[in-house]
Amino acid sequence: MLASGASLLLKNANSEVLICPHIGGAIARYVWNQLDILRRAPDDAVIDEKVRLMGSYALVPYSNRIGNAQLITDDRTYSLKPNFPPEPHSIHGFGWQRTWTLDASTKDSAQLSLRHEPDDAWPFSCHSRQSISLEDNALKLELSVMNLDTLRMPAGLGFHTFFPVTAEAHLESRWEGVWKVGPDLLPNNWERTSPAIDFSHSRPISGWRVDNCFTGWNRVASLAYAEHRVGISASERCSNIVVYSPGDQRNFIALEPVTNINNGFALAAQGQLNTGIHVLEPGESLSISMSINPSKSINTGTGNA
Repeated sequence: MLASGASLLLKNANSEVLICPHIGGAIARYVWNQLDILRRAPDDAVIDEKVRLMGSYALVPYSNRIGNAQLITDDRTYSLKPNFPPEPHSIHGFGWQRTWTLDASTKDSAQLSLRHEPDDAWPFSCHSRQSISLEDNALKLELSVMNLDTLRMPAGLGFHTFFPVTAEAHLESRWEGVWKVGPDLLPNNWERTSPAIDFSHSRPISGWRVDNCFTGWNRVASLAYAEHRVGISASERCSNIVVYSPGDQRNFIALEPVTNINNGFALAAQGQLNTGIHVLEPGESLSISMSINPSKSINTGTGNA
């Protein structure tokens, strides 16, 4: 059994993953052939349990923001506790701010779980599971949530994966449109993909400043670096992707496969279609998965396919 506050290191022939069940069930690093594939958490961030500096964490039971911490579902409104000050919103659910239980592990895999009872973070009883595994040249992530409540429970899921940004880094992915946001960081207008945000062909991302939810995502993306490439794929329910990069010296980009659009509960209550919100009956589950596949670059330095 893993000691309280301890991390778990998974390894195979050419990769290692450091998992921190006590820090939101997060991944602190994923190293492949001595290259950091995910953003590496600084050692002091692990010691100080700073989940926002991890390489990846699960988004459960929803992705991104619930506007002004007001959850609207089945004609009821629940007041949640804002959990990302100074914002007035609730963000990313409760999973990233709780300690997960390590249920089982091998040298290259781990299964974690989190039981939740109604509180000011989420008013429904539910049970979440994560599976993290190394398979040849890939990191496989699986995430699910089951409604244990007597009431129907709205839900969404996602993976908040951070990747390094270098001067050479290029991104390739396809999406149909984007939700623009207002000063409150909530979506207020959907637009079709314009040339400025068209990454259907590989383009550099250094200096790109973005924090938006892209819809109609084809569930595949590719990052190209000077020495390697990283392929990303997600399961069918992840039809949206949140892309966040501050475009500054922090040098990261978050590519977040998610089921629901930002503030999706409120938008669904307003009649917006295709929000990606799922309503789970008692005993029903929602599951997603993603794969991160690094490989050596074919055209070194250009990032072009």
